[in-house]
Amino acid sequence: MSNVGREIRLVMLGESYVGKTSLLYRYMSNCFYENPASTITASFYKKRIVDQTIPTNIQLWDTAGQEKFQSITPLYYKNADIIFIVFSVDSFKSFEKAVSTIDQVRQQKNKPNIILLGNKSDLDNKVKEQAESFSAITSYPLFWVSALNGNGVQEKFNQAINDVNRKQTEVKKTKLVKEVEKESTKWCC
Repeated sequence: MSNVGREIRLVMLGESYVGKTSLLYRYMSNCFYENPASTITASFYKKRIVDQTIPTNIQLWDTAGQEKFQSITPLYYKNADIIFIVFSVDSFKSFEKAVSTIDQVRQQKNKPNIILLGNKSDLDNKVKEQAESFSAITSYPLFWVSALNGNGVQEKFNQAINDVNRKQTEVKKTKLVKEVEKESTKWCC
């Protein structure tokens, strides 16, 4: 394996005030970001990790949830490997928006891993039944997390990154096998 590393693009989507920025801050520094300002268009962060001895550069994109920025949001998730669609467990509106966002994201050619994150799991979960039913019907992974107390945040980010790393490794192995097979047929009979 190469020591140069891999690039993974992770994008956070969801309504305003569902906690996208706080989740990223929790993942990056393992601290709670109290009262962050609303994200304007998008914010970009980088984190370097080592997954299974493979250095991985994570590009983390925090998109604005306000309606006026929705027309440019597809530019940020266009080449994403992972898309976390975040909603707040105490808001039906944010869950409905998450469901409609999935329809937009599914149109991407690169087929990113789409994961639903129900944030603020420390609050009364008003959408649990609908979200779990949706996840069961559509097979989109759903996880309950809390930026406030950190429950599930590190684990879900790391799991998503590990899944993409494994997928990229399998794709590289498949391409390598095809190249070897192609070369070996050149010298045959």
